[in-house]
Amino acid sequence: MFSLFKKKEKTNIVAPVSGKLIELEKVNDPVFAKKMMGDGFAIKPNLQGQTFDVYAPIDAEVVSLPSTKHAVGLRNREGQEILIHIGIDTVDLKGNGFSSYISQGDYVHQGEKLISVDDNVLKHNNLDDTVMVILVKGYANNLLINYGNKVDQDTNLIE
Repeated sequence: MFSLFKKKEKTNIVAPVSGKLIELEKVNDPVFAKKMMGDGFAIKPNLQGQTFDVYAPIDAEVVSLPSTKHAVGLRNREGQEILIHIGIDTVDLKGNGFSSYISQGDYVHQGEKLISVDDNVLKHNNLDDTVMVILVKGYANNLLINYGNKVDQDTNLIE
């Protein structure tokens, strides 16, 4: 009965990777650029040609982790959902160049390492390493940082 008066928890979203914040519309994939999967933002990693890590932008359950490890779906306790998609056409690598530190069903905390990506594998296969963050359910894309700016992994982007 008193749950009606409970203050809804505010969930901040932090950058899952360090790099340059770019508009989703500028991503080189029409599915993301036209927001067919939802609104969001993208980050061009600044560690080109090296291994980079992708971290949890929120506390959440891992609801989706394909065997290719190129994407991860997260749902927080309030039911808000985020999809992190690493690179463009990276599903074609069939997991080559990706190492996962999580499993579907795990509960992760903001800042926890999810996946490592060998950027050399992506570059060798002429694939774009842009990381897309899609706000699938329950979030508004009200970024605190302007596009074009550099962000560090863990920079607060949405509150």
